[in-house]
Amino acid sequence: MNEALLLKERALALLDCYEALLTEKQAAIMDAHHRCDLSLSEIAEQENVSRASVSDTLSKSLAKLEEFESKIGLLRKKEDISALLERGKSLPAEEKAALYETALEELENGI
Repeated sequence: MNEALLLKERALALLDCYEALLTEKQAAIMDAHHRCDLSLSEIAEQENVSRASVSDTLSKSLAKLEEFESKIGLLRKKEDISALLERGKSLPAEEKAALYETALEELENGI
């Protein structure tokens, strides 16, 4: 997978986890760019701001989302639990039950 696509996926995952912690304006611009695939120019026109302002807001918002993740770790926890559950799909029933119990404990204690 190319790097730009990986970065977009990461931004979307972070936005899903922490969007409520952004300002209304930051969330709207991140949503328009990453979920609606609008260009910087389209967002600038829609928000009645400069293209540079949109670019700056996107950069600062993404940095803020990464900061939230480094402090809270919700996305990492979600990915860990998903990997744990995925691994359980191919296990025998006894091992699967133990693994799912571990996942349940992670959910109860970590999220």
